Parts: sequence; structure tokens; C-alpha cells
Amino acid sequence: MSKSTGKKALHVATFSGWYRFEQDGREWQQVKRALTYWTLTCLSVDPEHPELIYAGTEHSGLFYSNDAGTHWLRAEPNVPKMMLFSVLALPGTVMVGTVPSAVYMKKNSSWQELEGVRINSAGATFPPSPELQSRTRYIAVDPASPNRLYAGIEVGGLLVSEDGGNSWKPANQGLTDMDVHQVLACEKNAGMVFAACGDKAFRSFDRARQWEEITPTSHDYGMSVAEDGNGVIYLGSAKGRPNTWIREAGAEAAIFRSRDSGSHWETVTDNLKGGVMHMCASPEGNGVLAGTSDGTLLAVDDSGARVVASGLPCITALELGA
Repeated sequence: MSKSTGKKALHVATFSGWYRFEQDGREWQQVKRALTYWTLTCLSVDPEHPELIYAGTEHSGLFYSNDAGTHWLRAEPNVPKMMLFSVLALPGTVMVGTVPSAVYMKKNSSWQELEGVRINSAGATFPPSPELQSRTRYIAVDPASPNRLYAGIEVGGLLVSEDGGNSWKPANQGLTDMDVHQVLACEKNAGMVFAACGDKAFRSFDRARQWEEITPTSHDYGMSVAEDGNGVIYLGSAKGRPNTWIREAGAEAAIFRSRDSGSHWETVTDNLKGGVMHMCASPEGNGVLAGTSDGTLLAVDDSGARVVASGLPCITALELGA
């Protein structure tokens, strides 16, 4: 199945398993649920075979489905380190990011550590829980250059590989916040990379060689960043770190939109109780789908933001697939 066909479902990873939603007009309907025993931290759909889905867990390694979620299997062999925080499906393989920070790639039915990630993030720490050390929070690929990969380290900055993961180097020039949560290598804005970080948001015009800050003035805790099919950039950001979200107002999160690559932000929706954990482009091309820490699923486009589902467990990842 090609990349451009078969993406009719929304796959949602949560703190209590996986959900499948299917589109019904402008609405999305939940049709399946599985893996309810596991805390899912990340999700990725194979770019060439959208019926192949990978789901990473907090303590139990990797699961996958070959049939769009009808059946799920545990990876065999499983990842050497079972605490996963990121996963990236690539043609013919998959990468996972772990705690402590490292990246493993599946090669010939076995896992190979891409040692440059661990080596280049050896001095990083995770302040809320130092005993866990740092974590590979996000892995992304450059759509225009499949051998160029990005690894966001929480808390350790950004690493870049030019050779498909064989070697890695830091790419932190101008990146004044090393608490990287998500990385976006743009498809429509060639060469542009965005980073949502703990206290700031950043952009690069030259594939992460040089960064500049583009944090919205009203919100400081960047959780997620996405690009829609028209090249519009969306940023999910909260007021304060997650340990403050227990307040009555919650995360006080907002979703911002920029039509000029982050030079100016407009607020699409504000005062969300849950932090905006992850976003993905909508299937129509205009706008994004967003999931929050309080289990709300939003559709965000030129007409604003509307709730399409609520009451789910904390949402950690969204992906379109078969």
C-alpha cells in the first residue's frame, strides 16, 4: 500500500492503551480499543504500509500490529531497554528512543543500538527524576532527506544524523533550552525544523544548524508542534510545567498557528485544561488533530477548534493510518 493511500483512520496512544477512530463526515467515531493494560508513550505508522502500527510503552517495550490494530503482538525480540518514549517507523525498519537516552533500530530481526545518541547525551539529566537519567523524547526524519534524522533529548538538546543513524552529532547552536520535547522537520517548508521545548520554542531555516527562539509571549511550556498539508505551523504550549497543571485552571494551554513559519503566532484556542501532548495533520490537509493530557481530542483548522472526543485517558500520540 502506498504512502498516499489507505490513511482513513486516526490511531491514538494513551495512558490506558490504543484507540482507533474513523471519520464520519466532519466527526470522528471511536471504533476499537486495545492494549488497555499498558501505558502507551508513543506511536508511529509505517510510511509505506499504513496498516503497520508501532506502539511504545512506559515499561513493557514495543508492540506492533500488521492489520491496522485488529491484532497486536509484542515485539520479538523486544527492545533491550523496555522504557520507551519515542518511536519512528521507517520503510523496512523502526527506531525507538529509550530511557536512559539511547536509540535502537530493528535490523534483520534484531535490535542494534545507534551508539552515538547515548554517547552524545551522556551528560544529560532529567531534573524531575534524576535517577531515570535523560530520555530520547522524540525522533524525526527529514522528509526531503531520509538519511537525515533528528533525536530530541529530554534534557540534553538535539542530535542530528546525516547517515541514517550510524553517527550523531549535537545541533544546539542557538538552542538555549535543552529540554527538547518534540521536533518537526517540515515537508512543505523545505529545510525548516521546529523544536518545542520546556521553556521556549525554536525554529531553524537550515536543518538545525542554527536555531532562533520564536516562543509565543503568552505561553512558555512547548509540548507539541506540527505542520498541516498547506505548510501552516501549529504549536501546542502551556503556562508552566506539568507539575503546576494540578491547579484548578489546569495547563491553561493554547494552540497557536503561524502562516509565516513562526514569525507571528495567532491563537486558535486557549485556556485548555490539558496540555497539548501531540498533533498530526488532518487528512483533509487543512489544519491538525490534537490530543491533550486530559483526554480531549480536538480538530483545529481555519474555522477554529472543536472537540471531537473527550474523556479519554491522557493522550500521548496521534497518527493517521489505515
